[in-house]
Amino acid sequence: MAEIDSILIPGQSVNKQKLRQYLAAREIARPQDYGAVGDGVNDDTQAINDALVAEKAIYLPRGVYRITGPITMHYGNAILGMGDESVIQAQDTPLNENEVPPYTAEFNAIEIVEGYCIVENIKIVGGASALFLAGKVSPCVKNVIENVTIWDAQIGVTLDGWNDTNKPCYWNNISRVLVARPKINGVLLTTTPTDWEDPETFGDSPNANKFHDVRVYSLSSPLSGSGFFVSTGQYNNSFVDCEANVHEDAEACFRLGFLARSNIINNFYAECLGLAPGIRIDNGSYDNTIMRLFSATGGAAIWDPTLQGEYQAYDAGFPKKNFMKDVYITDVHVDGMTRGTTYIDPAVDHVGDISIDLKHTFYLISSFNKSYDLILPNAGDATGRWVTLKKSDLRDNPIHIKENNGAGPDNRTLTLLQQYDTVTLVSNGATWWVCQDNRMPRPSRYIDNDAAPSGTFQADMLNRVYLVSAFGGQIIFEIPAPSAAAGRVCTIKKIDPSGNHVKIQMAGASGGPDAQIWALTSHFAAMTIYSDGGQWIVLSKY
Repeated sequence: MAEIDSILIPGQSVNKQKLRQYLAAREIARPQDYGAVGDGVNDDTQAINDALVAEKAIYLPRGVYRITGPITMHYGNAILGMGDESVIQAQDTPLNENEVPPYTAEFNAIEIVEGYCIVENIKIVGGASALFLAGKVSPCVKNVIENVTIWDAQIGVTLDGWNDTNKPCYWNNISRVLVARPKINGVLLTTTPTDWEDPETFGDSPNANKFHDVRVYSLSSPLSGSGFFVSTGQYNNSFVDCEANVHEDAEACFRLGFLARSNIINNFYAECLGLAPGIRIDNGSYDNTIMRLFSATGGAAIWDPTLQGEYQAYDAGFPKKNFMKDVYITDVHVDGMTRGTTYIDPAVDHVGDISIDLKHTFYLISSFNKSYDLILPNAGDATGRWVTLKKSDLRDNPIHIKENNGAGPDNRTLTLLQQYDTVTLVSNGATWWVCQDNRMPRPSRYIDNDAAPSGTFQADMLNRVYLVSAFGGQIIFEIPAPSAAAGRVCTIKKIDPSGNHVKIQMAGASGGPDAQIWALTSHFAAMTIYSDGGQWIVLSKY
């Protein structure tokens, strides 16, 4: 601010705007009224603190105010400046934007220890924390920090729940703040107890604080922590239109710590040339909401090493653009719902199985050219996933549904045989379960000695009726284990007049329907059997 002698110059007209500014500034106290110099050399700590004790609000004219200890703000104090022209320097050396800073300060530059304070339009250089908010005297609430530039602090802004739940750090508003070249964290929300071993000395976590347009920028200077670190903080702390562009050694652009719960991150911009994730989620963090994240980092957009998914994300992250946990929806009306679909039709010269990756929820599959095995991922790798498989072709080539290193759906192999056969499956992490099954058995199939050249026919139980001719010699009709044909009903009928038997048994002569081996010995003899998944049961015998 210009001095009066530079405004009222004899023989020259008065600049009315400068005069008004001068008079307005004189309406509140200045540190100079209490001995401050503002030359960046002399120690102005005591003068600024004395001014804040004597006057609720002080104005910092243009200058560099070197301090050697914290500036302490009590209830209702205000520090107002001229933007980057009003500098509080909490280190011995002045700011050099072209060199890595010394980070020598071991004290907080400004400490707000009560509520309803204002810090506006100033620059802070250095400090253990440039701005430190904690209820050391009374509740640290409804403080406003606005249009502040911070350089070379170890931590830019700290909100600390301290050690007394009756003096919380709530409802503070921090907006339009730049934190440049922090050493540890740009913004930190934490709690510092008197005794880490005594829960009674813990204060409440910082809650319901509002951050808007706060930018943390490493400017290639090393950063050991994160741009934003909510170590402890919950119940509607919000970060709107904020940004972190951090050094490649950083832990994250934004880190949600062990007691970061029910916070909101909206329209966050994350950038890092290294592998730091856009947002990191620690164990113990839950119910945080991330909306419209833009992540330009070498790491994951959202990294959840807990693998618990205890967060919600909307238009955020990759590959999970939207992620919602524990969502309950009733009475939903959806227009134009789309399911992910794909088509599988192996060529005639294809060799081996075909595995699916569950990138889609509906697979239209064809065995027009040949039969094959379709392999599901292991149930343990697909927890909660649904998939529908439908056979599209009209040829009688079976498709066998199996599981990678697992027992298969309902602990068996499923077969799609006819056109339009369909199954819907879901994994609970341990087993693939059949939820819907419209596979219809074929009406009938004719079996003779050509179909059983070795004397044994291995039945697939995909037909309602098997017409068996043993005219050329005895035929063993071998049925699968009951677990592989649960719910199937079929009839086996001997249609030839010869004396050759049709024996009905399970593989290895290990029994059969009703726990015994049966023989159809006469012309037109028949037996109808049913599998309940545990045993084969005789329904009728003719």
